[in-house]
Amino acid sequence: MEKSAYALVSVSVTAAVLAVALAAVTLLSGSTPSMLTNMADESQVSSTLSVTGTAQATIVPDTLAITFVVQEKAPTPSEALAKLSEKANRVVSAVLGLGISSENIKTTSVNISPEYTYPDKEPPRLIGYVATYSIEVRTKRVADAGTLIDTAVNAGADQVSGLYFTVSPEQYSTVYRQLLSAAIGDAEAKAESVLRPLNLRKTGVKSVSVMDVQPAYPARAAAEASSGPPILAGTTTLTVSVNVVYTIG
Repeated sequence: MEKSAYALVSVSVTAAVLAVALAAVTLLSGSTPSMLTNMADESQVSSTLSVTGTAQATIVPDTLAITFVVQEKAPTPSEALAKLSEKANRVVSAVLGLGISSENIKTTSVNISPEYTYPDKEPPRLIGYVATYSIEVRTKRVADAGTLIDTAVNAGADQVSGLYFTVSPEQYSTVYRQLLSAAIGDAEAKAESVLRPLNLRKTGVKSVSVMDVQPAYPARAAAEASSGPPILAGTTTLTVSVNVVYTIG
């Protein structure tokens, strides 16, 4: 009887040990690995620092754009167009004679409209038609702006309706790349200034975004046709900003 009791106790203890072991296995294969993974994920999250770097340059626009307007009047639309074509061709030929390429001369509008007179106490009376032709001329010879205006007006241009300076794609691209590098350098310097006193350092770059800013051109200048007027390009400002997010540690 004593041996049987001892055997029963042994079996009970063994069963208890097995139950504990199974519980441990369940924990290890169930919730515990999940908790460890979460802890590992949290330990891999890095602190970040967001910095904006900016670079700016003042440049002289290298391209001039001028719009010339030619106008003619006639009793009929066809006559107005014929007279307009003759005068417009003279203006274009004169501009080409300055060495400006035909690729830099663009027709911007052609318009024909009726012209009326408005007598007192009488209905409007048609007196003819007005034909208008506009061309835009672009040139990098900014210093020759006065000569260009004189030449076009002497050839028959009736108005100089617009004059402005701009930056050519080639000039913009060159300056933009330089400013982009300078803006990145500015962001690097700002990050170092923030982290050094905190005994921290950059460990990598998480993201970079570029915030393009178009050139701030001078206001468009009105130009009156006159003998060799001074045409001044002035300057324009180009700004480039970048936002860099660094990982730090």
